[in-house]
Amino acid sequence: MLRLRFTHVVVSAGLLLGVTTIVAAPAAAAPAAPASAQYYTVQSGDYLMGIAAKLDVRLSDLLAANNLTVTSLIYPGMQLVVPGAAAATPSAPVTQYYTVARGDYLTGIAVKLSVKLSALLEANGLTIQSVILPGQRLVVPAGGSLPSAPSSSSSSSGSGASPAAVSTAAQPLQYTVVAGDYLSGISLKLKVKLADLLTLNRLTTTSLIYPGMHLQVPPGGVLPAAPASSSGGSTAGGSSGSVSSDGLIYVVRSGDSLSRIAGITKVSLHDLLEVNHLTVSSLILPGQRLAIPAGGVLPSPSSSAASSASGALSAKVATVLDFAMAQQGKPYAFNTAGPDTFDCSGLTLAAFAKIGINLPHYSGYQVRYGTAVDWGTQDIRPGDLVFLESYPGSGVINHVGIAVSATEYIHAPRTGDVVRVGSIPFYRVVAVRRLVQD
Repeated sequence: MLRLRFTHVVVSAGLLLGVTTIVAAPAAAAPAAPASAQYYTVQSGDYLMGIAAKLDVRLSDLLAANNLTVTSLIYPGMQLVVPGAAAATPSAPVTQYYTVARGDYLTGIAVKLSVKLSALLEANGLTIQSVILPGQRLVVPAGGSLPSAPSSSSSSSGSGASPAAVSTAAQPLQYTVVAGDYLSGISLKLKVKLADLLTLNRLTTTSLIYPGMHLQVPPGGVLPAAPASSSGGSTAGGSSGSVSSDGLIYVVRSGDSLSRIAGITKVSLHDLLEVNHLTVSSLILPGQRLAIPAGGVLPSPSSSAASSASGALSAKVATVLDFAMAQQGKPYAFNTAGPDTFDCSGLTLAAFAKIGINLPHYSGYQVRYGTAVDWGTQDIRPGDLVFLESYPGSGVINHVGIAVSATEYIHAPRTGDVVRVGSIPFYRVVAVRRLVQD
């Protein structure tokens, strides 16, 4: 049946008879729905682009079939014609949802779901800057799939399911960078696309990686089988390139060089390089772990402490660290500075307030306080503020923590996490500031 909507009224005044005549002009009618037309009932939270995706039709067709525009208002309970007589709309559309887990971010979720980031954003009405929280449910775009749940079978330890198990969302695999690694080579080892590896770890092809750095393995990737442990302790009599039978490890400090490390561990530079698969021009970074060749020794703590020139902590630094360490386990909450919750700059603000230093509640402003430390050539000392960029190469400061040693700091990481001590991610460090001078 043809439905007319009378939306335009033309009024004319009769000049001679004084009679008002009302002429009904039909509005542009929506295309007539075929008798076999199917209808979709709008639900709370629906929007036109999302409905088109649910129905697997083009947005332009959906608009045309219902005489709508992209700015038209829709509301729960409204019925929309499904374009195409054969277009089958489910009475209750089956939609998959992904539940955001702690540590998730949008690009990583897109990789997990095997969809384009743009499709994920569009399906959920988000932008790249949108904040997501643990427990939040995101619509999985058409064509995407939920990551498989981790196998709970404890019997896998006895089967051949070695570390080359497929990565899952709940327990993502991590690859530890070793000397000589490079990004495209790692992607081959893990049997993943380089683009997926870069996206998941927020890297670019020019990003710096270093031995000991942890990389997330994209879904579908596998860890390379661990090399068979060579019972090579038999050549401990000084054979070139053999590792110390005690498994001694030296942790690189600020200001170290390969020749200096060889000297203080009492081994030849040649053996140090060979054991760690390095060359004389290899880059080493604070926090990197080097194996000590057979016959080598670790420097005594006293000599190591002397090289740091820090000695015992000053009373002020001790006060700052004592306060910060006492907050461990308290949850992260944005824009808070205690006493029960903290964000990153709120923790540093509260800690330094204990010694009368008033910091702004923003890491981007805290970096203006104190004196700069050239952390590439000088030791990071306990009490120094360590500033990180949002991702390598961005130059945008978005995190801060308080150093507790040359390689570790205490910080409030992110929503869903707690105040804790962790390794300083040197590949993201952009500034170190010293607020307490010796």
